[in-house]
Amino acid sequence: MVGHLSAGPAGPAPGTGGAVQHRRPGRHGRGHDEHRDGGEVGVGAPVVLRFGETLPDEAKAAVERQLSVTASRTVEGAWAWLPDTAEGSRVHYRPRSYWPAHTRVHVRGALRGLDLGGGTYVTDDLDRTFTVGRSQVVKADTRSHAIVVVRDGAEVARYDASYGLESDPRRVTRSGVHVVMAKSEKVLMSNPDYGYVDEPQFWAVRISNNGEFIHANPASSWAQGNRNVSHGCINLSTRDAKEFFASAVFGDPVEVTGSSQPLTAADGDLYDWSIPWDEWRSLSALS
Repeated sequence: MVGHLSAGPAGPAPGTGGAVQHRRPGRHGRGHDEHRDGGEVGVGAPVVLRFGETLPDEAKAAVERQLSVTASRTVEGAWAWLPDTAEGSRVHYRPRSYWPAHTRVHVRGALRGLDLGGGTYVTDDLDRTFTVGRSQVVKADTRSHAIVVVRDGAEVARYDASYGLESDPRRVTRSGVHVVMAKSEKVLMSNPDYGYVDEPQFWAVRISNNGEFIHANPASSWAQGNRNVSHGCINLSTRDAKEFFASAVFGDPVEVTGSSQPLTAADGDLYDWSIPWDEWRSLSALS
């Protein structure tokens, strides 16, 4: 679940979850909601609140004091303020380990009237629910040249794959826990340094913001199952990619292991699971 709070003319980046508004004298912005309240997510889905401007430390602490997460099953979790971006501040919530399957989660924030500094204040409370569905985790060992789909603890699929070329650090598939962020039947991919622009790829499941997808690529079919030759994506056959695409939902973990480069903050928004738990807790504005 991803929500947004924003002020100013630029507005927020699109995402999934709830929208909360905050206002400056003479101008305001509203967050965009792409994921309906009450929607279903994977066991690795973080709660994400984005702000349309950079908040001072005092405002971050004030916001966090008003936030609460309750779940239908016992879950240990914590909020963490990740580094501010050009778009503004952001706070994420995740459990210590993956959400239990079939858990209902309620996110509340008594934020109405909260002073964020600089004449900006929140005009709406936050009140959103979502449901964690079945547990689906992708085991992606780059050395195996395959991915394994584990659903509710049982292996349900194994697909031949080709990962990023290890001899080029810019093409390595990053090791770490990714999460499914979005999916599209067709994506135009570009990397001019490697000679391709707006190349259509199909049955594409995004797992990071650095260009990593799990997708169909018939051009690498000769390597799938025996060599890693991609530009960082996980290449599957068209049949396998279409089947995996149908099963993937936002928040499904994709656990990549065996490569020489780790997943880090440089790789995009949702690197939450690459941060050790003690470090995660230290990122609270109240710590």
